[in-house]
Amino acid sequence: MTFNNSLVIPNGIFTPIPTYFKDDGDYTLDLETQVKHAKMLYKAGINGLVVSGSMGEAANITMQERCSALKAIREAVPDTNFKLIAGIPPSSYRDIIEESKLASDVGANFIIVLVPGYFGSKLVSQQGIIDYFKLVADGSSLPIMIYNYPGVVNGVDIEVSTFEELSKHPFISGVKLTHFNLDTYILLGKNPVLKANHFTSFTGLGQVLVPALSVNIKGAIDGLSGIFPKTMLKLLKLYEDGKYDQAADLQYLVTRANMMIGEFNVYGVKYALKQIYDFGDCITGRPPLSTHIDVGKYKKYQNDIDALIRYESSL
Repeated sequence: MTFNNSLVIPNGIFTPIPTYFKDDGDYTLDLETQVKHAKMLYKAGINGLVVSGSMGEAANITMQERCSALKAIREAVPDTNFKLIAGIPPSSYRDIIEESKLASDVGANFIIVLVPGYFGSKLVSQQGIIDYFKLVADGSSLPIMIYNYPGVVNGVDIEVSTFEELSKHPFISGVKLTHFNLDTYILLGKNPVLKANHFTSFTGLGQVLVPALSVNIKGAIDGLSGIFPKTMLKLLKLYEDGKYDQAADLQYLVTRANMMIGEFNVYGVKYALKQIYDFGDCITGRPPLSTHIDVGKYKKYQNDIDALIRYESSL
């Protein structure tokens, strides 16, 4: 039987983009800036986007708004090699199935689904996680990327054996690992079961991209690529070309700059995008993420950001 390659998430660098709002007091979507940023990333060579993921405040925007952003970006960038991964906030598996159909209709290629952690690790068993993702995958209109981010789901994590079981489902295509558990990276990246099932693992943390690549993780879905796309693509290329010393040197610069995102998350990314590219009029998120960044604290990272501005400009 021929394997359907459309179910495989390509290797590379993907950007979880922020959601832009107008500075109108009502936090209306700013689709013009959304498209402008997406087109910049496409032209830079980024492999695709996560639209309305954690960086895009999925939980703070409606299903209709999430689909509007996807539709606007796909119409602006119709190239289907540029993959759009639709972010869907934690919810009933039935709601996720419904939204997957809407996302498919407006041009998404995959959905990314957080591990269900509302009830915490005392109630959410590994078998429960398996049951949940299989139900989603059975009904989904799009293949699924699992979002393994224990920090936002009450510490609920996925065991390697659970990944092995889930990888057998043809509509479960990969995982984004947003944690620093490098033992998990190793046990997934070199796992023969996952390889046989075409299951692709990514780090969600560009600050550990080179270590992740060294154990066969296939790329990054990292917020810094939204600010410095060419730099992140260059880091991947240096490693793939076997230029390990150069890759390590660039990883150092990337990790230093990424510490800013580690501290400020959405706020830091939006502030940097405004500072560097003048993207968007509203540089906060939608409430409750409506507090302005502490510029004084941001400035301690300014030299590291400036170093990447120079590097990005040289590429």
